[in-house]
Amino acid sequence: MELNFLHTFVITFVQSYKSCVALIYSGAKFFSPDGDVLWCHLPEELILEILLRLPVRSLHQFKCICKSWNTLISNPQFIKRHLQISKAKPSLTNQRLFFSFFNEPHKLFYYPLKPLFENQSPPVSFSHVKEPEYNVIGSCNGLLCLHDRFQNSVRLWNPSIMLKSKKSPRALNLVSKHSGFGYDQVNDKYKVLFVMQNLNDPSHIFTKIYTFGDDSWKTIQNFHHTPIRPLRLPGKFVSGTLNWIVKKRDVSSNQSAILSFDLENETYKEMVLPRDDGDDEVHGHLLYVLNNCLGVCHVSNKTSWVAWMMKEYGVVESWTKLMSISYDMFNKQPYLPMYISENDVVLLMNKHTTQLVLYNLNSGQLINSLYDTLESNDTFRINPHICCESLVSVP
Repeated sequence: MELNFLHTFVITFVQSYKSCVALIYSGAKFFSPDGDVLWCHLPEELILEILLRLPVRSLHQFKCICKSWNTLISNPQFIKRHLQISKAKPSLTNQRLFFSFFNEPHKLFYYPLKPLFENQSPPVSFSHVKEPEYNVIGSCNGLLCLHDRFQNSVRLWNPSIMLKSKKSPRALNLVSKHSGFGYDQVNDKYKVLFVMQNLNDPSHIFTKIYTFGDDSWKTIQNFHHTPIRPLRLPGKFVSGTLNWIVKKRDVSSNQSAILSFDLENETYKEMVLPRDDGDDEVHGHLLYVLNNCLGVCHVSNKTSWVAWMMKEYGVVESWTKLMSISYDMFNKQPYLPMYISENDVVLLMNKHTTQLVLYNLNSGQLINSLYDTLESNDTFRINPHICCESLVSVP
């Protein structure tokens, strides 16, 4: 009876942010001799469950309420649980779409997702983040991996709590060609991978990996195949792996595959791309991630834009068609799925202009939500990433 009541109370309680704040502060008049708050009206288990469901911004502020809360909210186990709950049931309120331009690394922009989905008629303006000389390599657990291509170094940044890691050592006389960022859950390590070219000897290709918290780059086995153009599109992180579209050297020029890199074992494998029986001509493959599932979109027979999702990572039979839209509806422009809401509305981003549109999977209708657009000088040079809010610290 008590557990059922507690569960019901927590669910009701966290549905209203204002009620939560009011209840928290209602106990603030009870202080212990050392200044800490005596939460005599609420069980510790209930306080914990409430805090675990609050937004990052609120938790960051609540660390100042008392010593015990600061200790609790800063605890690595609390941070992990908070992240797990947020990822298990993602909310539009704690997600942002970041994007940068490869040819203009001093510009980093973002949109909050909530107004994009809820205010579908009026335009929603982007915000500019002042991060000079950085491109975004990837996003994972609320962290953005930033690459200074002029210094050839990387660092992590948590935009929710404004924490940055120190810069990695510089990779001298090397220029990056391909990259990817992700999390090795087994070893609790964040890693970034680069395929680099020697400036003094362009034929000499290195594949290097940097583990945040270490002080050096490590050279590993090179890719078996070369990721297809456009160059510098980062690999997509899913289930402890980084993934790229590659062109296979030992078969016809039209055959492509997915190259997967396991961040724990630092090994490669290949996966087959999805294809309909009636696909005579397929081109323009792009990888994306929705609901922690790897996806790929392409143009089929020059008439349709098709998006697929791999429901179970690594299982080729789990490829499922998500949507198929007339290519003319997109004016023959490349779009990339970025986020899917609870009611099956998908946010799509134009890879040329940053234009955003919404597509309703249930009705099969495009919602022409036109927002601020920024032209890119080079094809496929826009680099978008979804970043969730988190308390995760940087190494």
